[in-house]
Amino acid sequence: MIIRARAVVTMDGPPIENGAVVVEGSRIVDVGNFNEVRAHNSGEVFDLGEQALLPGLINAHCHLDYTCLRGTIPPQKWFTDWIRAINAEKAKLGRDDYLASIAKGFAEAKRFGTTTVANLTAFPELIPHVNTPIRTWWFSELIDVRDPSRTDELLDLAIHAMKRARDSDGGIGLARTPSRSRRGEGPAQALGFLVFECCPWRVPEADR
Repeated sequence: MIIRARAVVTMDGPPIENGAVVVEGSRIVDVGNFNEVRAHNSGEVFDLGEQALLPGLINAHCHLDYTCLRGTIPPQKWFTDWIRAINAEKAKLGRDDYLASIAKGFAEAKRFGTTTVANLTAFPELIPHVNTPIRTWWFSELIDVRDPSRTDELLDLAIHAMKRARDSDGGIGLARTPSRSRRGEGPAQALGFLVFECCPWRVPEADR
């Protein structure tokens, strides 16, 4: 198939006027000026008319689990307060709520031209039950805010996540620990705040 457009944006140079992209199966095999491409490629021509054709967008950091929380949490003064607010809302949700939220987030991403996402999820056990319509990398996140006396509990959870990641061909890394929490309180770690990401799980659709 030859897809022709008023302009083809390759992100590797200026837009190609009267451009074309040649697709064989699931692979792009040629890109260039339509007349030049048409001269040495056969196949059906699909003309987009006066449109710009560009690569799919990549969302390198999203939380599709929380699509349903949009607009429910007012702005917070401190990051840790925001995390507490999210945890409070999460306590109201169940498995089906999260699956519906993830599906809604995928549908929205696809509608706006996103073809690849790196999704951080707090519920990796749901991954096998998710139908991924676009290329997806999954990152399992452990995030919490607790009293510092419960730090050992957090570390035990992180170790469990590491073992699970190892058994699932994933890895683990410290994603982010804010250097300070709120003014005058010192490091955020004093509040027992840790963020771990176990990564990545790649779904089969990613190879399409």
